[in-house]
Amino acid sequence: MVLFQPPSGPPPGPWKFSFDGYPNSQAIEVVMWVGAIVAIIFALLLLAAYFNSKKPEHALWGIAFALLWINLHLAIPLGDFEYFLMPVPAAFSALTVGLFAVGLFKNIKPEMKLIGNLLLLYVVVMSVLIMILKNNLFGVEYFGTRLIEPIIISGVVMALHIPMAFLIIYLPITTREENGKATYVMMTAGIIMGLVGLLIGLAAAFGYTYPYDAQTMVVDTGNYFLVGYLFVILSIFPYALTIGITAFAWGTFVPKRWGFDIASIELE
Repeated sequence: MVLFQPPSGPPPGPWKFSFDGYPNSQAIEVVMWVGAIVAIIFALLLLAAYFNSKKPEHALWGIAFALLWINLHLAIPLGDFEYFLMPVPAAFSALTVGLFAVGLFKNIKPEMKLIGNLLLLYVVVMSVLIMILKNNLFGVEYFGTRLIEPIIISGVVMALHIPMAFLIIYLPITTREENGKATYVMMTAGIIMGLVGLLIGLAAAFGYTYPYDAQTMVVDTGNYFLVGYLFVILSIFPYALTIGITAFAWGTFVPKRWGFDIASIELE
């Protein structure tokens, strides 16, 4: 069982960074490396801040940024967007958005501890479910077609991404008097990450419906509708992801209510 690597056989052209339709594959790599570097820096800062503040949101956000780093720095050398649809990477992506939302909830609604814990449980269970479902995605046909199963999995992905993105957009609004304009940065991050979840969900739903020969694994890339469909989605994806990561970084650092002071971090 391979959890981190794309399946055997040639993937559809648009999944590759080097696909002819993309203007510059190196630009995609640079943009994604920017996101990866921001992610690892804030993972370390937030986890260090947690040891000093003991605020659960700092730990949750630190883990979320660490998961982003893992996904990005493994995907970039492969040069393949398909990586994000693999079982463990997909679960990590789901956990990331969920942990950001739960962290916000625990900070803004500390009196609702039980609901916060239930939200965290929902995020973990749904992420594990996504990983389990995806283990049967490639090379397995349900109801005689490859179309039904990806749509089911996409529904599960969106059932986690969309409500979590909504929480990230809505919860900061309740703190705008305290946090000022920084509130809107976190809201923007929620909107963008909701878009990222939607993009990857749509790509997963229809990205593997190319006609192919089951014995030779030769993919018919002459299906120009699907090639164009994936091209649009994956052209937006890396930029939306990096902008979302940067917005989250700003949104976790600047607001007074849940921000942290780098200078005050002590690990002793």
